[in-house]
Amino acid sequence: MEKHLLVFSLNGHSAGSATIPPLGSCFKFLWGANDFGKFRTRDIPPMQLKDIRLSDNGAQKYYWPLDETSGEAAMDKLTRHPARIKNPVWLKPKYQQWEMVGSFTVNGYAGVAYNPKQDKLFVASSDSIAGYTFTKDGFTMDWTPIHHTELVLGHQNVYDTADDKLLDIFIDRKTVASFSFGSRQWDQTFPYGPLTEFWHANKFVSPLDSSLYTIGGYGQLHYKNLVQRYRFATRRWDTVKTAGDYLPPRYLSALGTDPQGKYAYMVGGYGSHTGDQMLDPRNYYDLFRYDIRKHSFRKIYSLKPLAYPFTFANSLVISAKPDTWYGLLFPNDSYSSRLQLVEGSLVDSTFRLVGNTIPYNFHDVQSYADLYYSPLSNKLIAVTLFYSRDDEKQRATQVRVYTLNYPPEPTDIAPAPLSFTPVRRSPWLLAVLITGILFIAASLVLRSRKTRRLKTAGIPPADARPATAVAIQPLVAELPTPAPAPHPAPESGPPVSSIFLFGPFQVFDREGHDTTRLFTPLLKELFLIIAAYTIRNGRGISSEGLNEILWHDKAEKDAKNNRSVNLAKLKPILEKIGNCVINKESGYWQLQVLDDTYVDYKTCVTLLHETAVPDPQHIHALVHIIKRGPFLLQTEYNWLDDIKSDISNSVIDRCLSYLRHHDITENPEFTIEITNCIFYFDQLNEDALTFKCKCLILLKRHNLASNTYLKFVKDYKDIYSADFDKTFQEIIA
Repeated sequence: MEKHLLVFSLNGHSAGSATIPPLGSCFKFLWGANDFGKFRTRDIPPMQLKDIRLSDNGAQKYYWPLDETSGEAAMDKLTRHPARIKNPVWLKPKYQQWEMVGSFTVNGYAGVAYNPKQDKLFVASSDSIAGYTFTKDGFTMDWTPIHHTELVLGHQNVYDTADDKLLDIFIDRKTVASFSFGSRQWDQTFPYGPLTEFWHANKFVSPLDSSLYTIGGYGQLHYKNLVQRYRFATRRWDTVKTAGDYLPPRYLSALGTDPQGKYAYMVGGYGSHTGDQMLDPRNYYDLFRYDIRKHSFRKIYSLKPLAYPFTFANSLVISAKPDTWYGLLFPNDSYSSRLQLVEGSLVDSTFRLVGNTIPYNFHDVQSYADLYYSPLSNKLIAVTLFYSRDDEKQRATQVRVYTLNYPPEPTDIAPAPLSFTPVRRSPWLLAVLITGILFIAASLVLRSRKTRRLKTAGIPPADARPATAVAIQPLVAELPTPAPAPHPAPESGPPVSSIFLFGPFQVFDREGHDTTRLFTPLLKELFLIIAAYTIRNGRGISSEGLNEILWHDKAEKDAKNNRSVNLAKLKPILEKIGNCVINKESGYWQLQVLDDTYVDYKTCVTLLHETAVPDPQHIHALVHIIKRGPFLLQTEYNWLDDIKSDISNSVIDRCLSYLRHHDITENPEFTIEITNCIFYFDQLNEDALTFKCKCLILLKRHNLASNTYLKFVKDYKDIYSADFDKTFQEIIA
């Protein structure tokens, strides 16, 4: 500042400097389009910005990484100073959230393959081949009609980049057919036959010996561990005799090869040690390395199990990052499953969950999923296939294609959206004054109510009791009368000492810092189990219950050690949050907090335990909590299903009860807020549709009401495969 010199650098390189007049120390920085005086401009090229730093005499004063996920403001990491952005297109969600780029149904039993050299995905069906060509900015899609041929149920596709051919494999018949895009037909026919004995076998093409390999599979009540090879030169199949460690028979594994083509890595799966389905079938979480030259297996390590049993989509992505693999895991014990991207290591057993989840209907051999990496567009590509049953008259495959920018990011560390409000001196001071007065008044009212309740219970008020008598109480909904939340989520600025379970799981410490990232997947689930059970039943959960959920596959001693270690890891995290601890009371683990730590789920349960018909104060408080999103958004555990169901039913019943007993014309805007909360939990709730459409009509938003109805009808058709039986006129009558 002494030299009055402004220096600008880009990517570590000086881009220029200029002297500035000594007019003080206040400056306005404008990036891109702006409306400021003579600098007003719209003539700017497309650009991507991140990591904006401002320094004074070499000392960094401001830092905006621009890693937000929504909103029109970015917060400085050093001084919490906001910067305003107009019409931002945030890039971070593209690295956290899968984007569905295609959903369609094709005839016959489809297969999928990917050509990384052309960055093209192929979906082959009985009468056409769909091709997706990906770019950094999106994708293009084309269809190639073909001579009708019934692909055999259980076949798989693979792309041979060496000979530039799309191949179809059917292991049972030892057939490998190639497709000619010139003649638009396969070079072999596929006569109908019995179901394959090699469902979900893994495969790869090896340039070392110009061969196609398949490993494992399932069929006829037996799991397989055969390594079978097809030589392109001789067009003959053989079974490879392997050495090294024993690979237990399995299917539903993921396999990928390293960039050099020396090794194939295989992780997870479901099978049994003998291969017999009737003899101790189990999930496998081990990583094997197959030496393609020596034809030998070596077990590298075993992954740490999650709270639910899981298997993998068919392929591993290994070439994207050194010593790292990416795979799609999913719980294989339920039909309505979800694919979760996981980043693992080839060196040790550590892994982490990245990206959000993808819906996946898992019905064993009727389902198939795969994962690919596009080096040209730098995207991960996920594909799901769901086949019609073999006995159905119309054979078809439902196809869904998703993309995610690389490298993927965990969703839990996404910062909360910020709101930006321009600062003006007089209104700001007035707002602070009014807020202070309201806060003091509210505090006096709350203290008066609390004193009356304590006197009724025979307990002296806090200021009349010694400090040593203050006890941390279990997180139980216990207030018999309506009261505002002790720490309502602020409308602007970061919350403090707060735990949010509605919407994405988020935790803030005493200083308002987001500490969610401190919770590893296991610590997060352990914390949520204890918190949810404490709030739900007022008692908590026993050690046996924790073992059954988290460490059911371990001996009692090992489970106890794991529990002790992870509870010890939770302690310093909870201390950062506020007066918050996990204690064992009467044989049950409980989350215990003082009133200065806000837990939205606790407040919600308190509100839901009030009278059957809530008053406006209660429903406003409930909507304030729920508008963050559904309970534990994008968090899926088997033990959580019943809790989510209870919350959904209670919230829907309470909201509808309020709407039925109050005049919606008094505040139609708030009625719409209530219906949006209902739709979080039940997107096909007809009562919510009726109330919302009527209120939109009252507000003269006829087009929006019509669009709401049409979206509901479409969703109803997609889910139930039936037409909604009420017209728009019947809804708003």
